[in-house]
Amino acid sequence: MRGWLMFGCLLFVGPLVAQEGSTAVSVESESDSEMVAEVENAIVKQINDYRKKKELSQLEVNDELQATAKKFAEFMAESGKYGHRADGNTPAERAKAAGYEYCVVRENIAYRTNTGEVTAKSLIDIFVQGWIDSPPHHENIVAKHITQTGAAVATADQTTYYAVHLFGRPKSAQIEISVLNRSGKVQTLSIETNESVDEIEMPPRTTVSMKRCFPTTFRVDGLEAKKVDESVELILTKKGWEVAD
Repeated sequence: MRGWLMFGCLLFVGPLVAQEGSTAVSVESESDSEMVAEVENAIVKQINDYRKKKELSQLEVNDELQATAKKFAEFMAESGKYGHRADGNTPAERAKAAGYEYCVVRENIAYRTNTGEVTAKSLIDIFVQGWIDSPPHHENIVAKHITQTGAAVATADQTTYYAVHLFGRPKSAQIEISVLNRSGKVQTLSIETNESVDEIEMPPRTTVSMKRCFPTTFRVDGLEAKKVDESVELILTKKGWEVAD
């Protein structure tokens, strides 16, 4: 089989890579709908298998993310338009429209135009391995803070196949953090989250509370940094960080 392959990825709170290649696979004939379903299921399974090898949590299929991926894959297949904003919306906007209350939404996309026999195995190998081999797509795949997923494949002509793989963390899974200053003096608390940095002046005996979608690192002069990736109540003392009982 010979054809064209293109990938794309995006994070909402990438670059596109194009390449030409060939694959020869011999399998039993399949109906198109059965083949598409097989590819969709395999994308989720193989990405979860890959995350397991990296000692990362398994992703649960979410109905809203699945529906979002399916609708967008079908839109690209029917319209011939390609890109994360091909329908005029962002991945997060599409997910929200489907009822997904998100904290984080990440998206990988790809399409393959074939000039020979199309099989489930060839599409699975191309999409999954292509995303794994591409650094920005790989970043989405191995993100520690995502918990849910949805994958879809669509074609309008049995020649060009569009794949959409969504990753999400729901709003209900926000990380809730509080920091109580018991150090006896004013502290400047530096809060680093997803490449953004905020600073807050904390007088003694004050508490700062927040909700975050990403792991967060706290820094105070003279103390080791404290990284948090789950809900917790922190206490800042003269000696360092403590976790409330």
